[in-house]
Amino acid sequence: MKRAGRTQTALLSVKSQRWLQAAGIEKALAAGDTIVPVGRTYRLRDGQLATLAFIRDDEARLCVGYAVDEGEWVMVESEPFSARTLGYYERWLKRHRELGA
Repeated sequence: MKRAGRTQTALLSVKSQRWLQAAGIEKALAAGDTIVPVGRTYRLRDGQLATLAFIRDDEARLCVGYAVDEGEWVMVESEPFSARTLGYYERWLKRHRELGA
């Protein structure tokens, strides 16, 4: 259960908070970006370009997942942020990339 007056970011580990700050996630979301792509872009086996991305869900939780390029980034799948979900989507993108890419 969430404590009154504490944000989701305040509940994250110091390491996660530093990573998010270094990547500029919170700053970009506060500036009005709805999807924040981070890191390298992968060509998936179906030919789409995909990247790790962050978004706020309808409950204002910070979520991580992946987005595809359809002229602009479109979030495909996401889950509330944790170091575990971040690692999951980083590995997912690497596993599903086109061979040789």
